[in-house]
Amino acid sequence: MKKLLILTALVNGMTLLFSQSKEITAELNKLELSNAPSVMLLGLASSDLETPKSKKAFMTSIVNSFSENEGLPNAYAVELTPTHLFPLTEMDALKYAGIKKIGNTDKYKNNIFSEAKNVSFSFAFLRNYKIENLDTENPSVSFSLRTTVFKVRNAKNIKAIAASNDNISKQLTDIQAEFENSKEYNDIEASNASPDEKNEMKAKALEKFVPEYYKTETEKYKKYLDEKPAFQLDLASAYSTFFLDNQFKNNQFGKFGVWMTMSSGINLERKTPKPDEDQKKEKSKVMIKETPADPSKTEKRLNFYAVARYMQDKTVYDVPNGFNKTNNYDFGGKIELVYNKFSIGYEFIYRSSDLDNTYRSNGIINYKVSDSVYINAAFGKNYGDKDNLISFLGLNWGLDSKRKTLFSEKQ
Repeated sequence: MKKLLILTALVNGMTLLFSQSKEITAELNKLELSNAPSVMLLGLASSDLETPKSKKAFMTSIVNSFSENEGLPNAYAVELTPTHLFPLTEMDALKYAGIKKIGNTDKYKNNIFSEAKNVSFSFAFLRNYKIENLDTENPSVSFSLRTTVFKVRNAKNIKAIAASNDNISKQLTDIQAEFENSKEYNDIEASNASPDEKNEMKAKALEKFVPEYYKTETEKYKKYLDEKPAFQLDLASAYSTFFLDNQFKNNQFGKFGVWMTMSSGINLERKTPKPDEDQKKEKSKVMIKETPADPSKTEKRLNFYAVARYMQDKTVYDVPNGFNKTNNYDFGGKIELVYNKFSIGYEFIYRSSDLDNTYRSNGIINYKVSDSVYINAAFGKNYGDKDNLISFLGLNWGLDSKRKTLFSEKQ
């Protein structure tokens, strides 16, 4: 029964579905939006430093800069993670978190390479890509892929995830047993409804049956799972092309880049809820009416990022020579303070180029309106000596697919 937890920590509301085989499934929902490398290569992101933040099967984003397009979307992006499109029957919550038990002991260790298989592919389209010294606006497309090479969780975080996993697993066992002995369940079983109709009725009845206590515990687990790791290394690569004068036959090589991003973070919360406190209670959690104090929903975190990137650029144009290809080497970092739905950061990236050495320096502000909507703003200096003012205000919308059978386990 331990695998019945099935990543319930990843949902905002718990959804359990019963079939005749008593299959329990949970919905993999949105975690957090982030800019795909294809978006960053086209220069559409407020920051040049991003790491994968979402565990999505499919994500659509609309990146919009109000100042340039009078509120009309200028760029679109789609990101796809193939490994999340199919049911992973051997998957459970701890394996997903990259944590495994050491033999028959009560100790756990971190599989730092657990996320390497989750390679994501993305595609971005920019309606009016502008080339310096050219008056035309040209459509541009970009393709990219990225993955987390390894993620190292600290010992405290591993212990919290494992303890919360055990606690929720026991609660799921209690909830299923109590529900199957309830009047609602027996009435549904005795009805003349079809098997599909019974499953739907059971799902609705179970949703009301699940106590707030359980929902609170899954929120705790989600919080532990999303905690910034002690260290994370991500690799990304992207390629872009554009169509001069808006004509397909004038297809031109744009940019190609390969880079790695290293990130770490410090949890600034004074108190971390103890995941094993509730395990000491011997009474069944299912029928408890009162809801314990909610875990702190205020996220306080200090994040650090570093980037090393090689980029080949053929969007530099001058009248005598036409388009010239340049090689660029970027090195830099970013510091970010997160407070609940609000974050503020500063990034500095130094660029060594065939043409000249330059840098990017800007401040970034983000506000999370909801799981699907982010407001982004940035101000500072961009690479180069011409038109190098960064003045960005935009929205990032995300539409995420929902596959309820993504993770499942039969009793």
